[in-house]
Amino acid sequence: MRFLLPLSLRLGIAAAAFAFSSCASVSVRNVVRDEAIKSEKPSHIHVVPFEVDPAGVKENAARKAPGELANEARRLVAQYLVKELSKLGTPASIASGKIAPKANAWVVSGRITRLAEGSRILRMSIGLGSGGTKMETDVFVRSGTRKDPLLRFATSGGSNATPGGLTNPVPFSGVPTAILNSKEGVTDDSARTARMIAGIIGRYMADRGWIAAEKAPVIKMARE
Repeated sequence: MRFLLPLSLRLGIAAAAFAFSSCASVSVRNVVRDEAIKSEKPSHIHVVPFEVDPAGVKENAARKAPGELANEARRLVAQYLVKELSKLGTPASIASGKIAPKANAWVVSGRITRLAEGSRILRMSIGLGSGGTKMETDVFVRSGTRKDPLLRFATSGGSNATPGGLTNPVPFSGVPTAILNSKEGVTDDSARTARMIAGIIGRYMADRGWIAAEKAPVIKMARE
């Protein structure tokens, strides 16, 4: 026997869930360009896997691989960032070991200052902001042999809600399947973060006429 919530209640919950789900994004803030640094268009961009602040990591207590969230986030952000930067028309790769500075190469490094895995089970089964994720970073872009960054900025965002079992006008019998199919981790946040980082770098390059403006991902700036 299938059971449905009254239509009026389902519509009310769905409206609330939609408002929360609109927060599933990553934005950029505190962008600083050092205009005193004269840089050429990079021939290659090296991505150094970001450091992670241990104090800012909060794993899902039920995750299958305890203690691995930080390493997973470092790997995902680096992989997605190489992919996004390559779309700008400049070769990019993950740096392994110490990088030998070159005048015509850039280095992107940073630190994940906050990393909360949340719970996809709660987001899928309940929604309404339950089980949200969070990822915040500080990013530095250096040119050639210079120690001072030509670009520095921060990103912040997460997945606060998705339509869940209570907000989806389907029988509750379908909820267990959705829960079983849910996954852990911060894959989506890593991809969004990488796209915003590439957007800032792409805008910098476009402003100097090195690439067409439409090549750079659209940037979402945080409200100050």
